[in-house]
Amino acid sequence: MSARNGWYRIAMDSLALRVEHKEVEPREEASPIGEVDLERGDARAVLLTPSEIDPDRRYPLFTVLHGAGRQDEMLVKACRGQPDQRDAFFLVPRSVDPTWDLIVGGERNDLDFLEYAYDLIYRRYPIDPARQVLIGYSDGASYALSLVLSNPRLFEAALCWAAGFVVLDRDNVGEDDPKPRIYLEYGTHDELFAFDRVALPMKENLERAGYPVEFSVDEGGRHWPSGTFQGEALDWYFGAF
Repeated sequence: MSARNGWYRIAMDSLALRVEHKEVEPREEASPIGEVDLERGDARAVLLTPSEIDPDRRYPLFTVLHGAGRQDEMLVKACRGQPDQRDAFFLVPRSVDPTWDLIVGGERNDLDFLEYAYDLIYRRYPIDPARQVLIGYSDGASYALSLVLSNPRLFEAALCWAAGFVVLDRDNVGEDDPKPRIYLEYGTHDELFAFDRVALPMKENLERAGYPVEFSVDEGGRHWPSGTFQGEALDWYFGAF
């Protein structure tokens, strides 16, 4: 991994998500609702849906990315009430390796699975293509931020707790592409990502590059999410509508 002006490049094929939105396919049986398991090979995810789905409206889709060590089951529990509260879908994938392919390097195992999952969800549920958001924690925050900035035509925003770095796939970003909205939160006493050396430069570099950034400070917080991060980040996102 090499750095250039605060942005990083790694030896991966691409961070482009090669998926296009589709209208819901007609089916004889209704798509499952509640807690839906998605699996392909070694990859898996849980999709949390609203308890009632109006086929005549389109819903936001939030993808929630865990940190190193795969805390996806904990995130599923934390998100269970959100689909009905927010009128939105929540997808919680598990990385194939102990952390995401962007950090492990080499193969696109997690990106390929996300492409598969999004394509399946589009064909089964009425997703709003203009309201797709990534939420990430630690390694998952770095991954979320990198994917959103590298796929600005797919994602509208990134909600990130303790993003340590960002990778930009410049080949997939055009001058006329939109600038996704960014919500960042960091603890002032984070023992892994020092506030002055990571948090503040991240905010400044993103703003310098033209991204709208909302910066939240967890006073005294360490490298563990504050109990209010997800709720406050979602309130911020929905507050724009």
